[in-house]
Amino acid sequence: MGRKRGITAVALAALALWAGPGAAQAPSNSAPQSRPPPLKVLKAPSPELLAQLFPATARRAGVEGAATAQCTIRRDGSLGDCAVTAENPRGLGFGGAALVAMTYYQVDVSGANAVQVSRRLSGITIRFALPPLEGATR
Repeated sequence: MGRKRGITAVALAALALWAGPGAAQAPSNSAPQSRPPPLKVLKAPSPELLAQLFPATARRAGVEGAATAQCTIRRDGSLGDCAVTAENPRGLGFGGAALVAMTYYQVDVSGANAVQVSRRLSGITIRFALPPLEGATR
């Protein structure tokens, strides 16, 4: 085979704004607070990049995995101050790979989206999947 076999990795980014404890309860005598506009992702890690980031130990073992992180939106729309909040399976490098992947995200912070700056995002999950077996039917 002349073509290099890569690992297919899929990024599923479920970006949810983290508002902190008690955020769901608003005082009954206050005016309803307006919600920020939906977060718009301008750039995300490509499947090819995620394939390069797939942990070597997991690849050798034939194991797929995922990691979830929490990050802060910076003024330039990049994500920073990221921390892994979950990794499955643990110890195979999916958390570290996901942290590197977070550096490739860019979100819209222009206009009405400027309120997103400094917001903490949680539930950003990167799933790393092995390629389907050759000859497998769908």
